[in-house]
Amino acid sequence: MPNGYSKVTWVEHWEVEDNAPIHRLYRDLIHSGLAFGAERWLSTLQRMSQRFACLIVTANSTRDLGGAIPSVEGKRSMMKLAQRMVNNFCSSINPASGQQWTTLSGLNEFEVRATVHRSIDPGQPNGVVLSAAATIWLPVPPQNVFNFFKDERTRPQWDVLSNQNPVQEVAHIANGSHPGNCISVLRALNTSQNNMLILQESCIDSSGSLVVYCPIDLPAINIAMSGEDPSYIPLLPSGFTITPDGRADHLQAGGGDGASTSSNLDRSSGEANAYPLLVGEFECSSSIAEADLMLHVYAPAPASVAAAPAVSL
Repeated sequence: MPNGYSKVTWVEHWEVEDNAPIHRLYRDLIHSGLAFGAERWLSTLQRMSQRFACLIVTANSTRDLGGAIPSVEGKRSMMKLAQRMVNNFCSSINPASGQQWTTLSGLNEFEVRATVHRSIDPGQPNGVVLSAAATIWLPVPPQNVFNFFKDERTRPQWDVLSNQNPVQEVAHIANGSHPGNCISVLRALNTSQNNMLILQESCIDSSGSLVVYCPIDLPAINIAMSGEDPSYIPLLPSGFTITPDGRADHLQAGGGDGASTSSNLDRSSGEANAYPLLVGEFECSSSIAEADLMLHVYAPAPASVAAAPAVSL
């Protein structure tokens, strides 16, 4: 357009068969229109547009501590690596992928689903991959849940990769106007894990938020930071998706509807007018014994978030 802006006309035609059962935790979210409505599409389009703009910016971030990412090519390579990590995470919990999920019982009150498949993707570690996922409802504002999982200072409370040690952010790439939209390289201050770093991408908009992370060894992260092709760096991501629950009484608690939740994300209080649904998904490539351990470690994690007094959401 003459003023330098772009006009986007987006038309979607959907045919929905409403005869499939909807999980009780998602019923209000779907019926409210927050799950698949136009507001979600536009929020995603805006966020991805900002991410693309950050990808082509030539200046380095002022929060790139110690010059860990030395060049623009290194920043772009890291952003591509993080995008593949997020894509892998989302596809791994997508029921349309054809994987058979089994519901496990006896793990507290949470419904944990698990699936096992053999990895042949060059971008994943070789071997058998176990994935486990669960959805829970928390009586806490979505922004608080997002902040808890994104903040490296609270990470020792839930991430077994930190081994309860402090975590330091060694590199930071902004990929949007919201400070929560960023890519981080984290290091646990643990002498036994000096060769392992954590790559994390977090994003947030009016429709919800996402925190995805993956352990990466130091030589692999150096490849990406130097600007080389990161396509063959093996990734096995874990993470969380956080969405409002869609209940009308929660959405209207602050005197607004779902659209007002978007503006509330930018308030200083950081609270949105809805309670969140938290979907956690973890993967490991291991023997069966190690897989059992992963499930044991994973299952209590959301419980500690919901109930433990030491965790401040």
